Amino acid sequence: MKKTVLISLAGLLTLASAQAQINWGDYSQSFPSEVGDNPAAVGLILAIRKENNSFWDIRKNSAHFDSLDKDPAFRQIRPREILARTTFDTARAQFFLHGVNPQNAQRFQFRVTEYPGNRVLVPWHAVDRFSDSSLVHDSGMPKMAYLGGYRTGLGKLLIMDVRTTESNQIVATSLIAWESVKPVITNIYTSETIDEFFQKLQFPWLPSQQSPGRFSPVFTVPSTNTNLIFLLENGRFIKNQIQYELVRDGSVYTPWRNNEYDNNFVWIKDSPPGQYTVRIRYSAQPGHVTEYRFDIEPAWYQTNRFRFLAGLLAAALLGFCLFLFLFVRQRRKTRQEQAGRAKLQLELKAIYAQLNPHFVFNALSSIQSLINTDDSKGANTYLSDFARLVRESLHHSQKDELSLHEEIQTLDTYLKLEQLRFGFQYAIRVDSSINVYETNIPVLLLQPLVENAVKHGVASLQNKGDIAVEFKRSNQALIVTITDNGSGFTEDPSASGLGLRLTRDRIDLLNKLHSDWRLTLAIRNASPAGTHVSLTFESWF
Repeated sequence: MKKTVLISLAGLLTLASAQAQINWGDYSQSFPSEVGDNPAAVGLILAIRKENNSFWDIRKNSAHFDSLDKDPAFRQIRPREILARTTFDTARAQFFLHGVNPQNAQRFQFRVTEYPGNRVLVPWHAVDRFSDSSLVHDSGMPKMAYLGGYRTGLGKLLIMDVRTTESNQIVATSLIAWESVKPVITNIYTSETIDEFFQKLQFPWLPSQQSPGRFSPVFTVPSTNTNLIFLLENGRFIKNQIQYELVRDGSVYTPWRNNEYDNNFVWIKDSPPGQYTVRIRYSAQPGHVTEYRFDIEPAWYQTNRFRFLAGLLAAALLGFCLFLFLFVRQRRKTRQEQAGRAKLQLELKAIYAQLNPHFVFNALSSIQSLINTDDSKGANTYLSDFARLVRESLHHSQKDELSLHEEIQTLDTYLKLEQLRFGFQYAIRVDSSINVYETNIPVLLLQPLVENAVKHGVASLQNKGDIAVEFKRSNQALIVTITDNGSGFTEDPSASGLGLRLTRDRIDLLNKLHSDWRLTLAIRNASPAGTHVSLTFESWF
């Protein structure tokens, strides 16, 4: 009998008769020695697919074979020589009965039993099928009985018995066991030990420098390692018999694929750093998977620490560039604003410089008028007050703003001077909610408006004239109104005096200089007569 090799498998029972003859060249056959020597010898031929041969070096026997061999009830009714073999895939085992042909087939019967359990799958059955001409040609054997193809689950075996119809004596028995098999990693080789691996391939009988199976549960290699070879236990495999999957950092990196080499090892090359799990299985039993963890350390420039520092440096550099850009832009903008403000300040000072001579000229005209009317006392009083007013004007000339208290004093002095000349009445009223000492307004902004009320409003009315200057607060706005009972006033620029025109120019420039508040000047005719001037300081408080 040919030498038989056995392997283990797990699964459910599946029994079926093959409906067609097999391709003889795809199967390996086992049979008693006399079958090959004597064309008339009666004996069972067991055929299984050749792919199963690769596992014979791994599983040499089946525990069921030993159990049956030690069972007297089993052994004493069967011939001494029993054909036994193991298989591992889900293909059916094919049975032929050599020496039985259509002429003598009525003398024999066969039965198929599952073990353990001794469940009869095919009760004693007559031989009624035979090898076809193609199989006779391919096998080189004479026409013989074909008993069919059968299979069962992993961990079980089938017993094929043949008996004679005359004596019911079993004359041939064959055992086929389905054994489970799972890859076992015996050694791991890296780029450093790859020479030893090649030596092992060339001279497999040499002792290995590594102890088989003696490696850590998690294998770690540096980033410079480019080869990782997992050597499996002995077996002669072709590429599609071994499959593997690679999981990196919890995600499938390489999906299930056939091995790249016809041998018993899996070679993984050039994998990036990460935490890996290699999963290896035999294609014959895809449910039995061997897993092994290994880590590939990152290079210094691939570490999280380096990425963090590089990211931090990049962010800092980007931030610095952004800051530098914003700084330069803001500096340029500030310079432009400063240049603009300086220009506006110069224009304001130019206007202010024009207002002072204008005011002095009008005051001298008033003094001349008093002298011409022989009012020397009034002229002296006027000159005294005028001198004080000029001193105050010079004192405030270097300021942009002054307190409302000081502005009211200046207006009061001016109105007293003009009252001495024209004899009109005037009143200055301040809202109690306004703190005149803490509230500032631009220098010499109100004086030209009051002067217009005098010159163009009440001058001709003499002692019947009346001027009212009021300071009011409305929410955050300061409202200054100047009202007279004169003949009215037009806003026609051609009819306006130099003081009013300069005041309008100052207001426009002040609004350009200050974006947080705004000045608005409105002039209209009062009712029933006179002029009403309103100057609003928006968002002033």
